Amino acid sequence: MKTLICISALIIGTMVSCQKEEVTATKIPDSATTTVPPSTTPVVIVAPKGQLLLSGTFVSSGSYTTTGNVKVYEDDKKVRTLVFENFKTNNGPDLKIYMAEDNAITNFIQITDKVNINGSYTLPIPDGVDLKKQLTVVIWCKSFSRAFGSATLK
Repeated sequence: MKTLICISALIIGTMVSCQKEEVTATKIPDSATTTVPPSTTPVVIVAPKGQLLLSGTFVSSGSYTTTGNVKVYEDDKKVRTLVFENFKTNNGPDLKIYMAEDNAITNFIQITDKVNINGSYTLPIPDGVDLKKQLTVVIWCKSFSRAFGSATLK
């Protein structure tokens, strides 16, 4: 019984401590050029550059709320960018952003492990993402294997 109580307390303590962590974004001027590698804090953007390829709207999963829009842009050098607009999701432990073939995260590629839970920002899309197949952007809590929300790109 003591073991069960200790394990329960550890799980609850981990959930509470992780929920307090929040990543904040910074605003950059129109003239600034920024490259954001996949494992860094996202930044707010003013206007995306390049051609709009795909877009989608986030849908919440279960008891978690996720809202906002996501778009894929490609510039003249074939660099692809994921743009989050008016994005908001619940905070949770170990949140990740994946691009996958579906909501079950089939054939996924991690975009970042630093999720800004509120705002508008951009992230680079890794070269390995296949935009003909991996058309679902998923906010995923790795610790509990739960989707907080997803958007299907069209």
